[in-house]
Amino acid sequence: MAVCNTNRLNCTPAQVLAATAIPSCGKLVNPDKLQAEQLVFDQAFNDLINNFGIPVNYYINTFSLSAADLLYGEDLTKSFAGPISAIQMYIELSDDAVNLTKFGFDPGDEFTAFVHISTFFEAASALSASGAFDPSTVGQLIEPKAGDVIDLDILGCDRVGGRGGVMYEITERMDQDMSALNPILGHYIWRLRGKRFNYSFEAGLSADGRPGSEKANEQIYDSSFSGILSTTLTDQVSSAMKTYPTTPAGEYDIDDISRDDVLDMDINDTDIYGSYY
Repeated sequence: MAVCNTNRLNCTPAQVLAATAIPSCGKLVNPDKLQAEQLVFDQAFNDLINNFGIPVNYYINTFSLSAADLLYGEDLTKSFAGPISAIQMYIELSDDAVNLTKFGFDPGDEFTAFVHISTFFEAASALSASGAFDPSTVGQLIEPKAGDVIDLDILGCDRVGGRGGVMYEITERMDQDMSALNPILGHYIWRLRGKRFNYSFEAGLSADGRPGSEKANEQIYDSSFSGILSTTLTDQVSSAMKTYPTTPAGEYDIDDISRDDVLDMDINDTDIYGSYY
């Protein structure tokens, strides 16, 4: 026959646990009592990122709320400051989910990065101290933010075909996730998430001699040129010509190719529903 514990019924909690009688004796999970332990975790995270992370080129988006068009949320004269190259990040990349494209989804490349908070602050502060860009002038703090760009230049040093590193735009910054980022209630690292950067001729980014462009990035356009003709923005230059094949006249017109080789009604007789041209 089982015997129940009846002693618990005959005493008060204060007689058993000091934390019950005197609350100040407990509070094991109290940041004030965990300074040394948090220092160990802080240095451990820093050491892990230094050992298993990679150096990146970090560009700061100089968006200014006061200079922006508040109707569209755009600052047309903004540029990117940097790069800050004295930063190590632990990077996790997720390339295109090709299987999803059959259903019409285009998830794009994504990345997750972890950077030590103090290390980032020191590197970004050095850029500010050099006079290149002062975040306080546009109401920004010295910390990562959505819209900044990370260039993984080191991953492009030996790619074939003249390719280089890829760029990612930050979409999320997180310093607090109790299950993953904050052992014993400390804050040690930023977790950054982002997507592949869609180049649109932003000033201040540079690769392969063309501002903001990834190396060997030959997007298809209607002609052999697309981009900036001329500009007065600092460090911005005219866009380079594309390396498309050209016609004898020196131009590449996709309409001509389509009319001659794809939708030539005289040859293919495909105008039953109306001609395209």
